[in-house]
Amino acid sequence: MERSDDTSAQVGIGAMIVFIASLLAIATTAHVMMLELEKIAQTTEKTVSVATNAAHTQIVFVGGWIDDDYDDYLFMIEYQSLGQNVVTDGVGWILWCELNGNIYRRYGFLGDPLSSAPAPGGGQGVTIWPVGENLAIPDELESGKRYFVIADGGTGSGSAGNGAGPANACGPKYIYQNGISAYYSIYLPNGGHMTQELRITDYAVGESVT
Repeated sequence: MERSDDTSAQVGIGAMIVFIASLLAIATTAHVMMLELEKIAQTTEKTVSVATNAAHTQIVFVGGWIDDDYDDYLFMIEYQSLGQNVVTDGVGWILWCELNGNIYRRYGFLGDPLSSAPAPGGGQGVTIWPVGENLAIPDELESGKRYFVIADGGTGSGSAGNGAGPANACGPKYIYQNGISAYYSIYLPNGGHMTQELRITDYAVGESVT
């Protein structure tokens, strides 16, 4: 019997091999793409989470009072955050005002000692403490907690100020006698901040600052 080769069958098998190889390549590529998309999605989710936490991290001004008959305020603030607590001495503050074209500033960090702050047991003056708790400077501000804060007028930094200008600049008596407003700002390490305008209509220790 005469033997004849089936060239059509050989061509068909070869095409099938190429087709299967193409499918494997496509499947491998799709798998790699899915892995990369999953990484991108996870990174995006993390970024959105961080942004959301940062956007919801803030200081809320609850109230303010005249703390003494010279240059001290007593404020109540609330720290709100969806993220982590914030280190107290990493939170900055500025008290400033303007009179006759002159700008006076007092600044520092929450927890810095002030010469006029209460000092239980004769220790360091306490300038921030949790509402309803003992007078002690907290290591961190906790979300949802309220704190009393003492702010001192004057200029510069340090426990008693070290800048040029009136020693009680921007304090309660100073802004009341001069009929001006002062501004108190708190700056969080992540970039968030709060500014409160301070005005006094009735001057006496314990009166509200509006």
